[in-house]
Order: sequence, then C-alpha cells, then structure tokens
Amino acid sequence: MIDINLKVYKTCSSTNDIAFKEAQNGSSEGNSFLSYIQTKGRGRNNSNWESLKGNLFLSTIIRPEKNKSLWHQLSLIVGFSILEVLIKFGVDRNNIELKWPNDVLVDKKKISGVLLEAFDNFIIIGIGLNILKIPKNETKWKTTKLNNYIKNDKCVEEIAYEILNKTFHNYLIWKERNFIFFQDRINSTFKNINEEIEIKLSNINKPIAGIFLGLAETGAFKIKVGDKISEYYSIESFSFLKADS
Repeated sequence: MIDINLKVYKTCSSTNDIAFKEAQNGSSEGNSFLSYIQTKGRGRNNSNWESLKGNLFLSTIIRPEKNKSLWHQLSLIVGFSILEVLIKFGVDRNNIELKWPNDVLVDKKKISGVLLEAFDNFIIIGIGLNILKIPKNETKWKTTKLNNYIKNDKCVEEIAYEILNKTFHNYLIWKERNFIFFQDRINSTFKNINEEIEIKLSNINKPIAGIFLGLAETGAFKIKVGDKISEYYSIESFSFLKADS
C-alpha cells in the first residue's frame, strides 16, 4: 500500500512545480498537491493549460523501480484510472474514451489531460480535470466539463482522492503485472480501432497512413501499413481519415 497525503493550496504557479521541489527534497510516493488556481499551468510540450477555478489541478510523486524505458506506459495507466473514476461517477462508458497518449475524452471532447515529467529517480504526474468550467484555449480537440454529464455533489478534494486512490491502485498492479494486464482494457476504450489513420513523425516529413490496431503489449502505438505491422513510441501528431461524427 502507498499512503496518500494531499496538500491543498488556494493558488500556486503549478502543482507540478511544487511536486518537483518536494521530490527533490526526498518526498515519498503518494505525496500529492492540489490547488484551486494555477497561474502557470502547463500541458504536454509546454503548452498552456488554462486553470479555471472550480476545476481540478493535481500532482503526485511516484518513484518507479522499473526500467525507464517502460515509464511512458504510466501516462496511459493514469488516463485509464481517470476514465474508470469518471465512469464510477456516472459518465456513460459508451461516450468516454482515451486519446493516446494522455487525454480523456467524453463525446469526442477533452475533459481531462495527464502530464508526466520524468527525472532521474522519480516522476511527477500532473492531472487536470474540467469539473465546473470549460477552458477557452481549445486546440484541435474541443473541451467539455464533468458537470455536463453527471449531477456532481463532490468537492474537488473528494474527486482528487478518488483519482489518486485509483491511480495508485493501478500503479501497483503495473509494477507487479506489467502493462500487458491493461492492454486489452485500454484498447477497449478506443473508438477508432481498425480505422484508417495518418500519423506524422518528427524525423520523417511524409505522413504515414495505415490501419490503427490499438496498443501493443508495450504500450506502443500499433499500425498496419500494407502487410507490415509497426509500433511507434513517439508520434508528433495523428488523425483518423474517417471524420469523427
């Protein structure tokens, strides 16, 4: 078991920054940090994460003993944990899905995102969840909020504890049983398996088109191009050729 200790702030620059400083000072797994407001929240690739009061901004510390080459799998594990919690709250499982590698969508709209920041001997997991308000900084994916889908009487701290408990539960399973335990479970949340997809890699100018086969047992993105099946761990962007309805 991992003890979860949650420290709550009225405002901060970024909960990931707080968690990083604490981890550097030897803070143990399970120490977590929640803020009602972030002034410098961020997402993947240092993108801005608009932090509106009433939503969830949460970070926690883990210290995996597994090989660092496997750490990327945790982004999917955390996203899957959030998905499970939202279904428990009452979100229709037919309308919720993971978007590789780190987002949760409801009705094809982003409701939650995960930011993993890996260092020498620890990882900071940052979690954002739209509860009461919808951020305006939309990119390709439109955004939505939890209260559009359920009658929510839980405070932000309660939601944070639910997500942390499920995340650490799944984290311990991952440590003992590896990613393959989650492979089929996570693949079952994807709505576009066996559909045509086009991906862009940072080191290749021409996009690659193929059939999306879901995740491999390593957590890699699996695509069939002609008769060949390839696995990718790093993709710059992707889009499905069949427009989402």
